[in-house]
Amino acid sequence: MSSLKNIYGRMKSFHNEFEEMRLSASLGTPRENDNDADDDEKRLLLREDSSMVGLLLTRLPSLDEFEDDEPPATATKKSSAQSPPVNEDPHAAGLGGTLSSATLGIIKGMVGPAILYLPHGFAGAGYLVAIPMLLLSTSLFLWSSGCLLECWKMEMMSRQQQQQHHHHQRQIALSYPELAYRAWGIKGQRLVQVGITLMQSGVCLTYLIFVPQNLRTSALLLLNVDISTTVWLLLMVIVQIPLSWIRDIRRLTVTNLLANVLILFGLLSCLGLAMRQMGESSAGDESTSFLEEIMYRAKSLPAFNPDGWFLFLGTSVLLFEGSITLLVPLIEAVNTPEDKQKFPSMYRTVIIGIVSFYAFFGTVCWMAIGDSVRTVMTTSLPQGMLATMIQLAYSLAVIFTFPLQNFPSLEIVCASVEKILPKRGVGGKISSSKMLKGSYSEISNGQRNIISSMVVVSLSIVAVLAMDDLDKVVSIMGGLFGCPLAFVFPPLIENELGKGKIGSQKWIVNLVVATLGVGAMFVSTLTTLINWN
Repeated sequence: MSSLKNIYGRMKSFHNEFEEMRLSASLGTPRENDNDADDDEKRLLLREDSSMVGLLLTRLPSLDEFEDDEPPATATKKSSAQSPPVNEDPHAAGLGGTLSSATLGIIKGMVGPAILYLPHGFAGAGYLVAIPMLLLSTSLFLWSSGCLLECWKMEMMSRQQQQQHHHHQRQIALSYPELAYRAWGIKGQRLVQVGITLMQSGVCLTYLIFVPQNLRTSALLLLNVDISTTVWLLLMVIVQIPLSWIRDIRRLTVTNLLANVLILFGLLSCLGLAMRQMGESSAGDESTSFLEEIMYRAKSLPAFNPDGWFLFLGTSVLLFEGSITLLVPLIEAVNTPEDKQKFPSMYRTVIIGIVSFYAFFGTVCWMAIGDSVRTVMTTSLPQGMLATMIQLAYSLAVIFTFPLQNFPSLEIVCASVEKILPKRGVGGKISSSKMLKGSYSEISNGQRNIISSMVVVSLSIVAVLAMDDLDKVVSIMGGLFGCPLAFVFPPLIENELGKGKIGSQKWIVNLVVATLGVGAMFVSTLTTLINWN
């Protein structure tokens, strides 16, 4: 029993701090406007208020944190008692996590329901387009992520130099929006924040389409009743509106842990069903071996689909939506300097491993189901109790995930609305206690509830209009919003921050990668819009 409690304590601690880190990674450091950003006194206030908060939010727990079989609460108290004074660098005192914790963070941030769109994407593009496009997207992403890591390295060196001259000055925790601010000012920070907001809102939009389609199929199989997707969407909105009112993300811990378990169950079950399906002869010859059946199905796959290849451009980019924003906080959270040096190679290895699994999953499910595989792959599974359980499991997982996925973008919206409302608190500063609970803005609960309800309702209206075009929605999200965040901004940020520090060859390659990202954005978006029926 004690071991189970310790395991639960580790999972809960990891989840809470991961979600707080994800929120911090999306929001960056709060700034009022261009004038405030240039005002030294106000910048100092912002540093004092946000530095420890940012560092606390970016802390990942070590998986060895509860080695002594102490209850989680006891370990937490000890950790608090030994925490460094606020005027010291927490990283020097050993705050942060291990590489194994960071690896779990990468997997948790990247693996989600988007993998279920891959089999349809492969079928719509053909393997001569899908596989090379996935490799190209992965290569561009790894280069861009390397650019962000180099930017972090340069800013860390600058931070250390500042500490040598200003021992009392607290430092702002680095993040993607913070690096954009240091490269381009307040407008750069807001540009990245808007991109993150639109991307996460787009992912929530796909959830509002994904769940009704799953539940409609499940109800048809279980009850033999065809309930419209609009009815299921309405029920989901009724559930999500009150969940969006929650301001303390720690209250969502249990439901999100359950969502992770359901996603893992659904993913493995889908793969198992697909492998079993491939074992059944599609050529009508029962004497065919399993290997011969795989070869037969592989040869029957179309190499190129001229009608839908363009949709895979955006789909391949959407796979990375949860990873790029977490990159800098993850390396910030790693404990020792030695582990920080190992982090870039570990990150590349984990990403390549995840993408390889994506390619394997997409190909196997495509071969098993065929070209008729739907965008929501779970609705194409062979009828049976296991398939229905998978559909229900994924639906519940997405329902539980929606509030956390929507939370960062909702906080950015609330913070933007707050600027036109009267200031609250001392000097208009954001209190540390609110940020530690996940809340970024100081608007009242009533105002926030109205805003959050309007956001959910607005997304649901778009979902009704795009209910039968999820593949195109995914393509638009990946192309229009994912390409700038994953491919365009990082190399340009490095070119700006690395003036005089990076070579001309690296500068040119960064520019080429950014140009390819812009090209992919326009090609994916325009072709999808032109072919949208």
